[in-house]
Amino acid sequence: MITDYASLQSALTDYAARTDLSTVVTTFIAQGESRIYRKARVMDMEVVAAETITNGSFALPSDYLEMRNLYVTDATGAYLYELQRKSPAWLRGTYGIQSSQGTPQYYAREAQNIVVGPYPDASYPVSMLYYSRLASLSNTNTTNWLTTKNPDFIFAAAMVELAIYTQDQTALQYWEGKFTSILSDVQDADKRERMSGGAPSMSPA
Repeated sequence: MITDYASLQSALTDYAARTDLSTVVTTFIAQGESRIYRKARVMDMEVVAAETITNGSFALPSDYLEMRNLYVTDATGAYLYELQRKSPAWLRGTYGIQSSQGTPQYYAREAQNIVVGPYPDASYPVSMLYYSRLASLSNTNTTNWLTTKNPDFIFAAAMVELAIYTQDQTALQYWEGKFTSILSDVQDADKRERMSGGAPSMSPA
């Protein structure tokens, strides 16, 4: 049974029936996690962070994968309104003047920064809800959302990498299919949870 990093390594070694792979299964796990974070977008990956727009931008967190929502807040952190995403070209073309123009309404990503328009007339606190690449499994970080809630997901992802390493095309085809099936199941379960209890409402009941 997979419950943590050590048991995941043991399961991979046992399943492969290859004791000579025991020193490289950690690489398969790391590569499997990377595969999952490229494909999956679920609530277990969501993080809320407070940032401040200063001089029209702020730096993205190092664990950032993809934005869900970006809100301007007051000093207490209470939401005031949501910023709308635009392309960098649209934002720069529409709000090219880099001097005080008013309250920010739109945002775009440029490299590792979020830029806003109109160019703000002050510093604005914001709250961002984003998909994060959470801390990877390791000897010091022995559990995460994968081992706790979806051990078959990380196992399948790691088995894909193992099959690539051993050049076993039959196993690779099987585990690629298994990974894709589990990914679909995980995403579907996430969608059901988001809608459970009724459709989300933008206004008070």
